Amino acid sequence: MPLREFPAPRSSAWVENARAWLASPGEPLVPRGAATVLVVRDTPLGPVVFVQRRVPTMEFAPSMYVFPGGGVDAADAEAEVDAGAVEALAARMQLSAAEAKPLVAAAIREVEEECGLQLRLADLVPRAHWITPAFEKRRYDTWFFAAPMPEGQSALGASTETDHDAWVLPRSLLTAYAEGRAVMLPPTVVMLEQLATFESVAAFLSDSPALTAVSPDLVDLGDRLVVRSDIP
Repeated sequence: MPLREFPAPRSSAWVENARAWLASPGEPLVPRGAATVLVVRDTPLGPVVFVQRRVPTMEFAPSMYVFPGGGVDAADAEAEVDAGAVEALAARMQLSAAEAKPLVAAAIREVEEECGLQLRLADLVPRAHWITPAFEKRRYDTWFFAAPMPEGQSALGASTETDHDAWVLPRSLLTAYAEGRAVMLPPTVVMLEQLATFESVAAFLSDSPALTAVSPDLVDLGDRLVVRSDIP
């Protein structure tokens, strides 16, 4: 697996928290289950994905571009969902159906709440599994899924947690990130890099990437902080 380093966000609060942790590591918070979805559609220039930018007042990932998603709620474990689809997703995720159900139910619920789309559970494709680094004050055990844009529906930003939404070509947003015009967390960057290698939504959704959990480490290089991890 390739080792990757990601620069620290341009946030004094993030750096202050990270350096405080390195000086005196505490007991890491238990990460909360979460799910996020890359909703994708074809264009003449290649697949595009729906993204949102979080408002600057958010305690976690302020002003960052993200895909629709969020934490698992207690009610997600009791949601009425397609049991067969849950079983299929659980098998791909190497989880029990009971473990997978709240995650996939949260994915469907969050996408509807945040951008008004009604996805089918059977359309979800697991893409990755990331765990927030131990030093963060808010930690998530997040599953990333992909899904095709449903026909006849429109994606609209409907969340008070975001101030901008758009369909973007992966490489365009990656360029903005490289130039410092867009801020993103490492898993978002990696998901965009992967999507950028596909010429169609069908090819992207038929891909079966490794789902090894990625848990980045905070590393002090002296002149700067980075987040480092193997990427499957």
